[in-house]
Amino acid sequence: MHWIAKFEDNYAIDVFSTSGRFLLALPMVIFGIDHFRYASFVAMIVPPWIPWHFFWVYFVGIALIAAGIAIMMKKEAQLAGALLGAMILAFLLLIHSRLLARWPGDLFATNPIFGPYPGRLNNACKDLGLSGAAFLFAGTQSEAWKMQGKDTAFTLGRVLFAIAIATLGVLHFVYPAFAPGIQPMSTTVKFPLPGQPAWSYMTGVAFLAAAATFFLNSKVRLAATLLGILILLFGLILWVPWLAAHPQDLAGGNYLKDMGMAGGALLLAGALPKRDG
Repeated sequence: MHWIAKFEDNYAIDVFSTSGRFLLALPMVIFGIDHFRYASFVAMIVPPWIPWHFFWVYFVGIALIAAGIAIMMKKEAQLAGALLGAMILAFLLLIHSRLLARWPGDLFATNPIFGPYPGRLNNACKDLGLSGAAFLFAGTQSEAWKMQGKDTAFTLGRVLFAIAIATLGVLHFVYPAFAPGIQPMSTTVKFPLPGQPAWSYMTGVAFLAAAATFFLNSKVRLAATLLGILILLFGLILWVPWLAAHPQDLAGGNYLKDMGMAGGALLLAGALPKRDG
């Protein structure tokens, strides 16, 4: 369709897509700072079988800050993106897998600080998407990408990001009481517009459609741009009123992960040529 081609060729979309790396990097820096500000709380998230909890809290904090700055400044950017993606993927394997499995007698997994099961699913999806976004960025910084437009890390990132978006799309139908967009980890965060379940269902359809284009590698630039805009728009509608009423949550990670996910979508859109098929 003519309007689709015109949208893909719009210079403003190119400018908008360049914000992707900043939307990904800034939350990483803030998360890293939070590891020092709230070290005792973060230490409780480290699985009990891993020794030296506070060492890992500070190590991860430094790594997040360094990765965020490297991505923003594009200094050692490929290495920073790859290591960040691998580290977040390790969180999924070491922490989220246990929280979702909830094996009998696992006191770590039953700790109330991790919240109810739907919130755990949302959080795991967000981290999977952030890992994918980091790999996407790393791939675009490689010599293979610059010369051929192809890279293994970029492909891995696209697949991980697509899985996260697809799963979040399904969760909009499984848990429609959660706000639309990148769903928060608690139903106490209310969507301020009327007809919230309908918004959730429509968002779920949009997420699944975007994920399908990522898997099929067709119209990815268009779908990723619209997805990034959708996530940012719902993020503003949802989080601005909530944070205005609960300013103490500014240090929390929920809206920051949403920002990083929007960054991942825009990174994907910005990396691809116009009319990518």
